[in-house]
Amino acid sequence: MTPPGRLACLLLLLALAGCTAYRRLVGEDTVSLDGAEVLRMASDIRRPVKRICPRESVQLRVVVDARLPGQAEASRLETWEGDPGARRNGKLDFGNFSFASPQGAVDEYGWFRPSGDVLASVERGFAIRTVLRSRPDRFAETRAYEPEYGCMRTAGTVGAPGAPGRPGADGTAGSAGRDGGPGAPGASAGNGEAGGPGEPGPHILAFATYVRTRFYPRLVAVRLEGGVRDLVLARPDQELTLVARGGAGGDGGPGGRGGAGGDGGRGRPGRSGGTGGPGGPGGNGGGGGAGGPGGSVELVYDARFPELARLIRPDVAGGPGGAGGPGGSGGPGGDGGRGGRDGGRDGRDGQAGSAGSAGFAGRPGPPGIARLRGGAPGERFRGLPGIEPL
Repeated sequence: MTPPGRLACLLLLLALAGCTAYRRLVGEDTVSLDGAEVLRMASDIRRPVKRICPRESVQLRVVVDARLPGQAEASRLETWEGDPGARRNGKLDFGNFSFASPQGAVDEYGWFRPSGDVLASVERGFAIRTVLRSRPDRFAETRAYEPEYGCMRTAGTVGAPGAPGRPGADGTAGSAGRDGGPGAPGASAGNGEAGGPGEPGPHILAFATYVRTRFYPRLVAVRLEGGVRDLVLARPDQELTLVARGGAGGDGGPGGRGGAGGDGGRGRPGRSGGTGGPGGPGGNGGGGGAGGPGGSVELVYDARFPELARLIRPDVAGGPGGAGGPGGSGGPGGDGGRGGRDGGRDGRDGQAGSAGSAGFAGRPGPPGIARLRGGAPGERFRGLPGIEPL
């Protein structure tokens, strides 16, 4: 190999080593199965109870026995555990596998995210297929999981939050003095704008009864109409909250920073330098926006089961007010000018500008209205696949 060729190979090796060292330092030095001899693969979910709630993500776990390139013996390897910030050194990368499910999707970090539609899994549960990308012909398996509804504790939504106020403009700096003259003061900063008000909560009409499914003899079923359309299944031994809260007010914008004072001018021979200009005052923070008013919930529960009125709790609180914006800092004073030669004294530095005042917090929104009444809502649930009203 010619000297230039050897140099190119050396640079390439150094680059690869540096890349590996960096990946290990940040905790992303995962194991690839490219070129490995895989002997066994098994997949599952990282959860002691092997069931999946339709509105709760769960991470997958894939274990393989494999002989990596350059190894004499096979070793057991598994995918890493945790959120995207977890350290993964020495663990299998999820990119070694492909995943598919009719009831949801698996992201690049191995988290299965259900579709959220309870009807998609109420009859057949969840099915997740795992395939080894390098040997799809040999290593592929599908695991089935029953649904469970412990995560279904809320339904509905909150009004949209108010827009945050825009920050005040910074003041411009004062100009420098000339021939021993004082620096100009910095300009005052602009005030932050007020945050916008939160939006009102939604208006929800809800119907509740007990139902049975293939997997459970008794569940609470709630159908939401109006401002929120949804179907929720919940365990009969836990509380369910119907949310129609007002949106939070937007935070006030911060005040701008005062302009810097101009530097004093340099003194002429034998004369003092000019005084630095004072910094401009900071802008005041904008006030927080008002919270949105709470919405309304009208719940029609099955009169045969009066305990449903205790299990299902409306939440129509007004939204919280936005925080007031912080006041802007005052601008720094300008530097005093240098005294002229032959005994001139340096000028005094300018004073810093005063800080702006913080804005006031916004007021909370008023509560909405909740009405509960008994009725016969069973017909609202007839004809839904996999669900039978009691």
